[in-house]
Amino acid sequence: MKELRIRLEKAAANRDLLFFVCTVFAASFGFTLYETSFSNFAVQRIHIRPDQYGLLESLREVPGFLTAFVMGLLVFLSEPRLAGVALAVGGLGIAALSRAHSFPQLVLFSVIWSSGLHLWFTVSPSLTLKLARERAEGRRMGQISAIGSVAVLSGIALVRILSRFAPYEALFIASGSCLLVAAFFSSFISNDLGTPDRPKMLFRRQYFLYYILVFLDGCRRQVFGTFAMFALVREFNTGLAQIANLRFLNTVAVIGAAPLAGLWIDRVGERRVLCFNYLVLSVLFLGYAFTPWVSVLYVLYFLDNVLFVFSMALTTYLKRIAPPEDVTPSLSMATTINHIAAVMVPLVGGYLWQAFGYRVPFLVGSGMVVLSLAAALQIKLPK
Repeated sequence: MKELRIRLEKAAANRDLLFFVCTVFAASFGFTLYETSFSNFAVQRIHIRPDQYGLLESLREVPGFLTAFVMGLLVFLSEPRLAGVALAVGGLGIAALSRAHSFPQLVLFSVIWSSGLHLWFTVSPSLTLKLARERAEGRRMGQISAIGSVAVLSGIALVRILSRFAPYEALFIASGSCLLVAAFFSSFISNDLGTPDRPKMLFRRQYFLYYILVFLDGCRRQVFGTFAMFALVREFNTGLAQIANLRFLNTVAVIGAAPLAGLWIDRVGERRVLCFNYLVLSVLFLGYAFTPWVSVLYVLYFLDNVLFVFSMALTTYLKRIAPPEDVTPSLSMATTINHIAAVMVPLVGGYLWQAFGYRVPFLVGSGMVVLSLAAALQIKLPK
């Protein structure tokens, strides 16, 4: 009888894992269809201005602040059901973008999908851990990450294929449909995985340098993440097919570079890695501001995306200076700090671009990277 119960539990766990894998693949594939094509849609169809684009990005990040509050309201839902609701809201919001013909509509539908997918991005790692065997959590996280990467590459490839004849509206409907399919798959995951834990945050003075580094890194990410592709599309008329090519190469490079960056961090330490990273980035930002040749900008865009992997050194730095019980709540605080940057930087950067030209946000970004370098030089690791 006991052996039968163990077999049934194992079969149920395998079934849950299978449906979670399907959920992750469909969600990652669907969101990539939207993410790859949105900048071109915003510029070519909505004719969005830089200040409007910055405002849109800022408003789209506001739901990130409310994630913990919403999860508290929905605490009666199990994590699989919460994931389903989140993916359904995200899918409906992205599909509705196919009907957007003005900036206010663009903002409304973007905030809707963002509200759903911020919840999904929070719940997904927790579900991954709960579907892992004890002492095999890292392996499971790696497996799910690999599945997501395959889905992203597949989505980018499909956009590249369809870019010549498929309208943006069709891509958004396909994207939203995939997210709804992901929500459907999640409905088959067992309810007994439990309800989500409400994120706890921790602020301690001894981690102040870490918080500064996180904030500056978040600002740098937002400058480049918000305006680099937008500049390629708006200022240099880069088409959707070329954007898809760039994103595909970037994704492949990041997948290959991440483990190598991790090994380098372990070998030489966080201080040296971060200083090297910020030194190179300061030059890349200046290049993005002043280079008139779009082919050079493609290379700079590629290099900057690859260098994103070195930000993992911030997490390993925290683990070096904090006891285990402080790590998770401190990472939650870092997420909140990143959301502050995500709301502030696009808004300010968009107005600077509108007033003074597209080069100014990248010059400001270069200055932030120099500040990051100065902060990284203050790192003192325990022996």
